[in-house]
Amino acid sequence: MSTLDTIVIGGGLIGVAIANELAMRGQTVELLEAREGIALETSYANGGLMTPSMTDPWNSPGVINHLLASLFDPNSAMKVRISALPSLLTWGIKFLRSSRAAPHWNATLANYALASYSIRVTRELRERLSLQYEVSTVGTLKVFRSRVAMEGPVAIARKLAEHGLRYRLLDREATLDLESQLAPIGNHIIGSLHFPDDEVGDARLFCLALVQKFLNAGGKVRAGTSVERIETGRSGLLGIRANGALVKCQRVVVAAGNSSARLCRPLGISLPIRPAKGYSLTLYSPDDRAVWPHIAVVDDAMHAAVVPLGSRLRIVGTAEFAGDDYVVRPERVDNLLHLLEALYPRVAASVDRRSVQTWTGLRPMSADGVPFVGATHVRGVYLNAGHGHLGWTLAAGSARLLADLMLGVPPEIDSRPYLPMRNLGVRGGELLSRPVNSA
Repeated sequence: MSTLDTIVIGGGLIGVAIANELAMRGQTVELLEAREGIALETSYANGGLMTPSMTDPWNSPGVINHLLASLFDPNSAMKVRISALPSLLTWGIKFLRSSRAAPHWNATLANYALASYSIRVTRELRERLSLQYEVSTVGTLKVFRSRVAMEGPVAIARKLAEHGLRYRLLDREATLDLESQLAPIGNHIIGSLHFPDDEVGDARLFCLALVQKFLNAGGKVRAGTSVERIETGRSGLLGIRANGALVKCQRVVVAAGNSSARLCRPLGISLPIRPAKGYSLTLYSPDDRAVWPHIAVVDDAMHAAVVPLGSRLRIVGTAEFAGDDYVVRPERVDNLLHLLEALYPRVAASVDRRSVQTWTGLRPMSADGVPFVGATHVRGVYLNAGHGHLGWTLAAGSARLLADLMLGVPPEIDSRPYLPMRNLGVRGGELLSRPVNSA
């Protein structure tokens, strides 16, 4: 049996995207997924938002005060569980160091560069491959109930506009003209930000459509295959060991979400990635579609959004640092239902709550809020992991960037901010990336 060009570990958005990108370039690729099928973890029922407008990491300046308060507040939008504190110690120090104003802004810029590139790549794939995934291109709307709440997001939008972001600052009347279903709460809205270049789509449907193109291009998928370890020798990569057998390959891409850290640790790569738990609720359209929203609305204060996906409505949000915990907590579900009631009381009244589908997923969050995309110090081993809440937004772009790096093609954007072995520093307002010994 000949040696494969590449094995991709992970069958979610990130893994499927890079596997397809490589296969389209004539590489022999095998995609391995531990679950019984594609996109059954974090890509399964996420918010559906593709948002270059919202690339600022969650560790914004002052986040420590919110996290400390969350220990005793069950309704906190961003919450830390006491039981998870030991696993967050080293990661948490890096998370808080990166929350200073300068590194946080640098991370925001790095994410924006990759996100705006990724949206262009996603559109190209959609058109060239005729992908169907409930896409909407009317943008997103971030609504505000007070001037104070509006100040920070408007300041970020203005700064990102210098780098290409398009946005519209709307007053109450213009907001209701754009989304008339907000009329029942119109007196509570003081304004909004509309981001016309954002998109919405079902991430799992995208994965399923794209993996079919991957198979058509000669790629292979092995589901139900748990990778035990990556095997290396003196000269670098040998292959991967799965189900007790060694599978040889020239390159391996670790795109396994939160499991990426486990796979990389024996190689001397300590990835600062921890799970950030999010929830989603999926509702189906009532007979009366007159009350149904037509644009995704984001509530910044709640880290939550209400997103129309065809005949469905997805309510998604909250960030919970609870370790590898998939328990659906009723109070977190109630938070999202309260958000729906607060934004769309007529929709909430029309929905049979017994039919609401609840789901939780663990976003793989890097300590500095920027994904790891590129080669490691081990010859033949590459990373595409740590995308956090921006996985859907960054998937296609990070795949194309990594494929360029792997095949020696000059990338279209600067790859340095995403180096797997990096340290974020500040000098003259620029993002610096330099090799470090991760911890």
